Amino acid sequence: MSGTASAGRRPRGVLRALAGLVPLLAVGAALAAPYRPADDQEVLEHVPARTALERLAPLRAAVAGQPDALGPALELARGYIEIGRRESDPRFIAYAEATLAPWLAKPEPPEQALVLQAIALQYLHKFDASLVLLERALTDRPADGQAWLTRAGLLELRGNFAEARRACARLVRAADEITALTCLSSVDSRNGRLATGYAALRGVPASDPRLAPGIRAWVLSVRADMAERLGDDRAAESDLGAALGVLPDDPYLKASYADLLLRLNRPREVLALLAGCEPQDPLLLRLAIAGRRAGAPDALRWAQLYAERSRVAAQASDFTHWREEALFRLDVEGDVRGALRAAANNWAMQREPVDVRVYARTAVGAQSAPDRAALAAWITASGYEDSVLGHAGAGSTARGP
Repeated sequence: MSGTASAGRRPRGVLRALAGLVPLLAVGAALAAPYRPADDQEVLEHVPARTALERLAPLRAAVAGQPDALGPALELARGYIEIGRRESDPRFIAYAEATLAPWLAKPEPPEQALVLQAIALQYLHKFDASLVLLERALTDRPADGQAWLTRAGLLELRGNFAEARRACARLVRAADEITALTCLSSVDSRNGRLATGYAALRGVPASDPRLAPGIRAWVLSVRADMAERLGDDRAAESDLGAALGVLPDDPYLKASYADLLLRLNRPREVLALLAGCEPQDPLLLRLAIAGRRAGAPDALRWAQLYAERSRVAAQASDFTHWREEALFRLDVEGDVRGALRAAANNWAMQREPVDVRVYARTAVGAQSAPDRAALAAWITASGYEDSVLGHAGAGSTARGP
């Protein structure tokens, strides 16, 4: 494959994949439930979010003035989804759903509206419903690269590697070579072909400025994940740093980098990396963990703030954040049994590398033979490889996520 040629001709699939990249990047930073502060002085909204919302004012006016025009509605929904992803704020996902609702209520909803609604549902961890909508969309338009990439990401997330690989293969025609190769390499790396997948992705020119920023950051983050599982922490850190150089405010990239630094016992660097990120729950969690390890003055406040947000989410019956709940109970509260319960619930929903590690750490910490056996059986059956887990597979006691 000629990466330069692909970047040079800028096929429409690359541009469409940029929007489809969102679900792949956002999974690690799950959205939390709406939060009511206990302190009246607490800041609820980022200025960047408010500014981004103001930029959508012309689109809101266009949708209001042209209710029968699909284009403005799709652009507005995409704008809301991007703010929600960037700010880890589910309110904007709700705005996107409200924008799409009139189109989804039609007897034959537009295919693009189905795909955007599927992405919104994925953010809310409604994975099965999201896959159903994607299936409908692909029935209408089998060549939709964004739909195939979103489907591949969801199936990979669920650990259905055979179906994910088939979805990735469709991207060769529906998108472009770099998107397809990155998708396939990622799936292969979690299904017994880690070294092969990494070698393939090393050849992708992720530094080529002609690639869309989202694609560059995605390739780098996938490559960093592979490098870490191969035991090359230096390469993983380099690629994550480069990805953040492309998208410096991306919450998923920040969480991934923080997790790596925590595992390497460098909590003070996490505090610097995540300064000012308290409003984003997944990043607040990392601040609480790093603060506790570093003895930071704000450690207790961060822990209390996260605990309160978690409590409010539970009252709202929002249990989409089991991964973060497991990490909080394990690394902040020291509640190993509670952490295992949350990790097991999370494991039933998603199986990203961080989910594997959290489940392993809690199963070992709680000395749960059934959970260790279940994880070990999955690792054997899937061919999953991860040096972070250690030679004992599910018997790792490594620090960090």
